[in-house]
Amino acid sequence: MFPLYPLGVEPMRRTRIAFIAILSTMSSLGMGLLGSIYPIFVLNRFSASLLDVGMLVTIFGLVSAFFKAPAGKLVDMYGKERVFFVGVILSAAGTFAYLLAFDIIHLYLIEFFFGISYALQGPSRLALIMEISEQGKKGLTLGIFESAYDIAGSIAALIAALIVSYLGFEPLFFLCSGCYMATGILILKLGKFNISKPLSYSRQ
Repeated sequence: MFPLYPLGVEPMRRTRIAFIAILSTMSSLGMGLLGSIYPIFVLNRFSASLLDVGMLVTIFGLVSAFFKAPAGKLVDMYGKERVFFVGVILSAAGTFAYLLAFDIIHLYLIEFFFGISYALQGPSRLALIMEISEQGKKGLTLGIFESAYDIAGSIAALIAALIVSYLGFEPLFFLCSGCYMATGILILKLGKFNISKPLSYSRQ
């Protein structure tokens, strides 16, 4: 007797997995492109010290950590796709804002809002991954997606170094913002596949 789905995965589920994998990768590229060269950008473009760089990164991390729990609550209330969409659009706007900043104070404000955007993306991205995870294999699925996320971010760091070396910071910020915007467009596309509909195999 031949299986209903030769690859062992329902077509709709394969589509969901592919879209979420792309969403996660694009989001990681956006973060990886910026993170690796950020200290160099700050020191080269502004009257900033290493202490400023440390404080900027600290502000981003603390704001992100503080807002992740409220972001998780928003995921429960309004849905993971909507929260993730708002997060990546804020990141796209924040990345573009770097091109308009001309004072170190502007960077502190940008990092504050960037921390919020990252906080919105974290819980919603994990919720999207967990939704497509097969019962009994949630840890494995999460591990695979997290590995792909880290690999994309690592590759992005090398790409960022090449772009800045040959073209400067401006093209990098446009590319980074474009990654986030593309992620937002994909989320809207993802809605057409009714990802919030429960999968048949996840019934308990």
